[in-house]
Amino acid sequence: MEETHPPVTPERQPPNRITPWEIALAAVVLVACLLGGLALAELQTPGPVVGVLRFSQVIDFDTAAQVVDLLEAARNDPGVAGLVLELSSPGGYATSSETIFYALLNFRQTKPLVVVVDGMAASGGYYMAAAANRIFAPPSSYIGNVGTRGSRPTDPALAPDELSSGPYKLEGGSRFEQIHQLDLVRNAFVNNVVTQRTYAEMNPLKLTAAELAEARLYLGSEALALGLIDGEGSRTEGVEAAAALAGLSAYQVVDLPTYLNMPPIGAVADSTAAAQALLASAPPGAIFMLDSRIPFPETLSARTQWQLHKPRNGIAAGLLNPAPPTTFAEALAPVTQP
Repeated sequence: MEETHPPVTPERQPPNRITPWEIALAAVVLVACLLGGLALAELQTPGPVVGVLRFSQVIDFDTAAQVVDLLEAARNDPGVAGLVLELSSPGGYATSSETIFYALLNFRQTKPLVVVVDGMAASGGYYMAAAANRIFAPPSSYIGNVGTRGSRPTDPALAPDELSSGPYKLEGGSRFEQIHQLDLVRNAFVNNVVTQRTYAEMNPLKLTAAELAEARLYLGSEALALGLIDGEGSRTEGVEAAAALAGLSAYQVVDLPTYLNMPPIGAVADSTAAAQALLASAPPGAIFMLDSRIPFPETLSARTQWQLHKPRNGIAAGLLNPAPPTTFAEALAPVTQP
């Protein structure tokens, strides 16, 4: 008879216990992975940047549009922490200068803006600079010239080859109204500069509005003493100031158009020639915020229009009030002296 034995159950093994060494090793591996991930993320995600935008141009409709587009893109880019505007401009159209001024103020409400003058910031060029948190310039640069210019106003006129619905249709108004408009634009310019520079943190304005409206052009060292700029310096001082205003200790300095993948603003080699070309091509009655040292281009006496004034009697009437031209060719002919 066979003996039966109950099935043998295997002995239960004690559960494996994690040793302190294994815990320590896992902690080291976890920390290493965390540090590696942070380092990789930092490499892939660039840190904050201070953008540098150079403007070496006369101010017209095209250059103003380029500046506004770049400022809007920089304002909306989270990587741009501050802006340094490197400026060398004799000014240009009044309306374009105003457009850039307000665009710069809009940028400044979100991020710090520092202007570094490289050579000159005259008239409309200084209007741009006045919008900044800080202005730096070399001692020999030219600063200021706050005012407006325009071609000499004329009396109401008629053109031989067109009709107009009123006496002021061709000129836009009387000579007194044109002068008044020049003053209105000048006053807005002066008031905006006074407002911005009076409340400058580093070096407030020490000129009155009346003194500023004299439109003097100052050297950088003089401008510093008068509160038109905040300090003497170059791009280095400008970048350091922008970073400090943005609260940055680590940052990169980049060319703003390249960083934003946008076209740069072209520079002019001869600002005087560019400004005179602007004057020559401007529409009649245009108002300029332009360096007063740049002369208006020479033009021939206008013969395509004749003035609406009362004819004079006497022998000299024919000389002082010449008969209007009868043909377009005569209108274009140079004036001959008797």
